[in-house]
Amino acid sequence: SVTFYELDDERFMSLWRRDKLERYDSIVFNFAVNDSKAREFAAEMLNINGHLLAPVNTQQDYWLKQAYKCYDKGGNILWQTTDVGAWSVQFQPDVTQ
Repeated sequence: SVTFYELDDERFMSLWRRDKLERYDSIVFNFAVNDSKAREFAAEMLNINGHLLAPVNTQQDYWLKQAYKCYDKGGNILWQTTDVGAWSVQFQPDVTQ
């Protein structure tokens, strides 16, 4: 099943920890995050075979260009691209950083 939460990522992580929610098969960010945050969420919240997809800043705290990256639970990048068709990847910044 799919569940949407109307929370920022850090409040959701707190809720997830507090309520001891289950781990996920898939996590998708719809806003730009730093690599460290993507890896943290993957490591803590994914099932052993889960995947996390996120638009990740190409440089730490550089909010003007992202690359789509897919991570496994170990934080390994399984796939990435900086362009989707003719479009560069650029998303709204992470408001909690």
